[in-house]
Amino acid sequence: MEFLIFSDSHGKRRNMELALSRQVRKPDAIFFSGDGLRDIGDRMDGIPVFRVHGNCDWSLGIDADAPEELTVTFGNRRIFLTHGHRLGAKSGVGGLLCAAAERNADIVLYGHTHIPALETVPAGTETACGVLPRAVSLFNAGSIAEGSFGTLTLTDSAVLFAHGSL
Repeated sequence: MEFLIFSDSHGKRRNMELALSRQVRKPDAIFFSGDGLRDIGDRMDGIPVFRVHGNCDWSLGIDADAPEELTVTFGNRRIFLTHGHRLGAKSGVGGLLCAAAERNADIVLYGHTHIPALETVPAGTETACGVLPRAVSLFNAGSIAEGSFGTLTLTDSAVLFAHGSL
């Protein structure tokens, strides 16, 4: 399965449309990590969108039908989607790792920092909330308002991330 990942559009819907138009294959779904819910609905060009609120969505009074966080399963992978502001994403990944462990997630997709990032933390790593029972991949697509986005490809045996830019 192939996914397109956006975060922090802040009114730049056109950038998401441009990134989508440049994909070689139509993604199976789109993940949106918040801060721009006005820019994206629950479908984009017929593609299902999994989306969460960001801190700016709340402060602007946007009341879209989107949760603050979401956990979904594709194949044998559990994906935790969050904006990250309530988990301290700007201060490090500790809160994100604890949230992943609580939800038994393999993958965390987050935003908030506007900085593209990818880190995989191995199983057995000691965290503030205990030892990680499984490896966790943390991925921040950056800010699509600033031209960065991400892709995720899942197979039975692989998890492949990439950052893209407009």
